Amino acid sequence: MSLCIVALTAQAQQKYHFDLDYHYNLGLSQSLAGHNYGRGTYNMGGHSLRLAARYDIAPQWSAGIGIGLDRYTEPDFNTMPIFATLRFSPLTIAPNAYAFTDLGYAVKGTDTCYSGFTGKLGVGYVVRIAKHFGLNFQIAYDLRTFSDVDTGYYDEATQTVAHYISSSTRHSISFGIGLTF
Repeated sequence: MSLCIVALTAQAQQKYHFDLDYHYNLGLSQSLAGHNYGRGTYNMGGHSLRLAARYDIAPQWSAGIGIGLDRYTEPDFNTMPIFATLRFSPLTIAPNAYAFTDLGYAVKGTDTCYSGFTGKLGVGYVVRIAKHFGLNFQIAYDLRTFSDVDTGYYDEATQTVAHYISSSTRHSISFGIGLTF
């Protein structure tokens, strides 16, 4: 009986995975206050630290949830995304290669954090160092919206700074490296 319980526990542990990743987000374009900006206008970048827990639904499919801390630069935005992740490994010849998507929403945790939709679509590869440990490499398209952005501009006629609330959307390419357990 004890042997069966240990065997089932060991089998279940092989289906659960934890990922800790760092991503650099290279900004391509951004819309803000009705204007579109490209890399020629701003040197858009960003850094992201993410933690996800996944479960193997089938040999080729894995799904889970995660949380992150993201910092986008020029213009500056902080976000705290909560997301669902889905991985698909279609190649039996290369089972460590996969396609993935992360979809979620960034919550407004503090006054300096912006809420909004978050989504990634990309490919990745895991280099196994041990049976339950590896290095994870990813490249993805990153789409992010920021809600309730206070956009200020100087009005020369009244010589005052005018403020209005708008939303913003950023398109980036994300390069990630991390650990998988």
